[in-house]
Amino acid sequence: MYSCLRKEIRNESGCAHYRRWQRNWARRCPRLAAAGITVIIADYDHAAAEQVRGEIVDAGGKADALSIDVTVAREAKAVVTDVASRFGRVDVLANIAGAAFIPSASKILPGRSEACHRYQLERYVPDVPRSGADHAKTKERADSHTASNYAVTGSALRAPYSAAKAGIIAFTKSLAMELAADGIRVNTVAPGPTDTPRVMEKETGEARKQRWYSSIPLGRTAKPEDLAELYYFLTTPESAAITGQTFHCNGGLL
Repeated sequence: MYSCLRKEIRNESGCAHYRRWQRNWARRCPRLAAAGITVIIADYDHAAAEQVRGEIVDAGGKADALSIDVTVAREAKAVVTDVASRFGRVDVLANIAGAAFIPSASKILPGRSEACHRYQLERYVPDVPRSGADHAKTKERADSHTASNYAVTGSALRAPYSAAKAGIIAFTKSLAMELAADGIRVNTVAPGPTDTPRVMEKETGEARKQRWYSSIPLGRTAKPEDLAELYYFLTTPESAAITGQTFHCNGGLL
């Protein structure tokens, strides 16, 4: 998912084919809008993007909604081109796209691993950074990519997902070095267990406590708002000296 910002402009684009994914970033857009940023929400599910846009506008913020399938290269590039042409330049990209399959490693069907990597990683590589760099008219931009705690710990039944997320961390570090001379900072946010609506549809709050709380040093799972604050921080002047880093938002989970 991408995000384009100019202290007034930000574009959040969601995961193609996984419509519920937008619920994972729905809290992040209003947080950015509250800071005076114009939020451009782009998602495969245009109705969901429009809903978030409406909430932001109703609260007094500025927002627009676009449709995008990030697995289609021309669409991924076109959304950045469109935002740059309409608003003047692209100053922030926040990439939040992904998909998880849950077979055992020995039972991964042909093509499933490739599909997971395509959703998680490949759409980041050719389109997002280059499109943004082509349209950056200022030596000042902050990009945030999204990995997972599984990129570091691994996860049974999520081998392709974990590998793809680990790739995002390495990709981010390399891209940070490549784009530093252009004044573009690139960092990774790696969420741990987070109480998103998509997750909470699958288990009760009590079941979630029993599953996670004893293993998390802070004694709780993250809230979407916790992630929203972290993504926002990485766009602020206070983070101006930070690039190529991975930020874990997981309550100390090892």
